[in-house]
Amino acid sequence: MPPKSSAKPRSPKLTEAQLEKQCSDLLELDGWRSLKTDPVSRREWGKGFGEKGMADRLYIRYDADVPPPINRGLRSRADVMWIEWKTTTGRAEAHQVAWHTAERARGALVLLAGVDFPATFDGFATWYRNSGLMRRAGLC
Repeated sequence: MPPKSSAKPRSPKLTEAQLEKQCSDLLELDGWRSLKTDPVSRREWGKGFGEKGMADRLYIRYDADVPPPINRGLRSRADVMWIEWKTTTGRAEAHQVAWHTAERARGALVLLAGVDFPATFDGFATWYRNSGLMRRAGLC
């Protein structure tokens, strides 16, 4: 009989798509609208939007306490957040970093998993809890 290992069993690693889905589901529970970017899709079919290097998802959450604009001269208020999802081993390409840098210079909140928060669900949940953006206490 082989000796018992004292090593802790590893939890399975999430794929980028799984991490993106789990974190997006969390954000949607907190009132965010999630839009998947896809700059190389078939626009003639009405599929996809984006620019080369654009973050994977755009999250928008409107300010529920502000009535919607009635006239074109009024502005709506919303939180806007871009997130580039990567796994713990994923790295952003140069054109992605350039896009993120340009958007940040415009004043956008652009996050990169593995850089701005650990590229895990728990890492994102901890960042989100501490970010000041969470509306529903105890969500994660």
